Amino acid sequence: MQHDDIVRAALERIVAALEEAREELDELDAVADDGNHGTHMLAGASAARDAAASAPAGTALAAASQAWGAEEGSANSLWGAMGAAAAAALPAGPLAMVDAALQALETSTDASIGDKSIVDTLAPALGDAHVHLRRGEPGADAAAHAAGVAEEAAVETAAIEDRFDASTPDLGFPDPGATSSAVILAAIADVLAEHS
Repeated sequence: MQHDDIVRAALERIVAALEEAREELDELDAVADDGNHGTHMLAGASAARDAAASAPAGTALAAASQAWGAEEGSANSLWGAMGAAAAAALPAGPLAMVDAALQALETSTDASIGDKSIVDTLAPALGDAHVHLRRGEPGADAAAHAAGVAEEAAVETAAIEDRFDASTPDLGFPDPGATSSAVILAAIADVLAEHS
């Protein structure tokens, strides 16, 4: 299966997963914010899917990332930046793509692990994928491990106080950005497993 086809299949799966999770993500976001994280993420992923569908050969990931990053919300711009970095590293292979995405994550946000944000899921998940790919394991296996790490990390954000706004009542609730990232990584892992 060609890379463009995998990108398109993954985006279809991501959109479906975010459609299913949208209401829950909006409710999580409403605990401490304006309650539209799930709606924004679904819009971003849908725009990415549509852009990838009509992209010229070899450019599906780059086109999708540009469209995703243009949608409203900081998480969308972050996914766009990570996708663009991964697309630029595509010729160098999966390990380089993961490392590029991780670097884009680190340079695109001032949040750190423990701040109750999207970083609490993405940083450990991408770091875990790096370890498995460095060992020479297949991409599908690395993605499956990363998705598991992301799911656990997202749940664990419920116990973190929000560093950026300690007055918010979200202690006991998982971070919406961390949660949506786990949803997205699980969808990617599922598609890679099917096409490995």
